Amino acid sequence: MYPVSVIEGPARLVREARDLAQILLVGLPQRWRHTVRVAQRAEAVSITLGTSDEADTLVSAAWLHDIGYASSVHATGFHPLDGARYLRAHDWPLELAGLVAHHSGAAFIAAVRGLTGELAHFSDGPRPVADALAYADQTIGPDGRSMTLDQRFAEMLQRHGPDSPNAAAHPRRERRLREAVRRVDARLARLGRPSYAVARAWVTG
Repeated sequence: MYPVSVIEGPARLVREARDLAQILLVGLPQRWRHTVRVAQRAEAVSITLGTSDEADTLVSAAWLHDIGYASSVHATGFHPLDGARYLRAHDWPLELAGLVAHHSGAAFIAAVRGLTGELAHFSDGPRPVADALAYADQTIGPDGRSMTLDQRFAEMLQRHGPDSPNAAAHPRRERRLREAVRRVDARLARLGRPSYAVARAWVTG
């Protein structure tokens, strides 16, 4: 069982994001396991950010990034957009909704699905925070296990299939995500921390 309180003394935004994600994803146990681990990974890499406010925004976005999979949130079938729209409809900060909308190169998949105009209502957020969110999401597999970036790409392509929008968007999306991961890894290296994207050094549970 994955603990709910994985962050010591969370700020109010983080706590409320965690609570909302737990409510919405209650019927999706695998998605919840993924979300918990992404939030943990986001907390670990938040040291690469400049302020505590950025760190809180990152971890909050990590908790919320997949709420679009919840049946009560599902609308277009494109979970980054559905999650972002839900957050705005419930008066969550625009910056947080934008991070959810654009997380992990969602714009490339939106283009394939004909949803670029809808996604354009949301900004993709500050680059260091967006980079760190992509890093956290792309180094945790759908079952909550730690993965290298290459393993995550391979898993994604197999799960979605060769004819999926994800596969069609992958060449451009992969380049963008690798650039984001390299930037975060460079910041971690400057702090004397190992990469999570190239070594299975953070496996727990």
